[in-house]
Amino acid sequence: MRFAFLFTLLLLAHAAASGQTIRDEDRHPFEELGPIYIDVDGDGKPDRIQPRTYQTYKKLPGKRLLNRNVRNWITFDLTTSRGRQIRSFFTYNYGTAEQGGSYWVYSLVPGDDINKDGMTELIFYSGDDTSDETITLINKGNRFVVHSRKRSDSDDW
Repeated sequence: MRFAFLFTLLLLAHAAASGQTIRDEDRHPFEELGPIYIDVDGDGKPDRIQPRTYQTYKKLPGKRLLNRNVRNWITFDLTTSRGRQIRSFFTYNYGTAEQGGSYWVYSLVPGDDINKDGMTELIFYSGDDTSDETITLINKGNRFVVHSRKRSDSDDW
């Protein structure tokens, strides 16, 4: 138990030191929804971020529901080590149910303290083999706000 806690802290320190780099081992398929442990409130203890996915759809009366009208979403719920909860602090549409219309992987990692307030910013990544998007989230204590978005497409396809 003690080893697991120390190992988790070591991983958190390594992730924080790596800044805004998204490594291959940080990327997960959208079906992999295990908790993410990051100290977001600056108290030195890991906080629990639980990802979850869901779908929304728009069906017109009298029409068949098409896969292009079914949207895939991921959202994140935060529970701090002190027990404070923020549900759906970030929600992202990663595509549609239509073939080829969804990103394959996501990642949520700690980022640099951009506004120098002592709280951890977060970097969200989503992508596939042809394009990706990286979003920087500023930690405002009781919420996160989008600071920047970067999209890239591969010209090779």
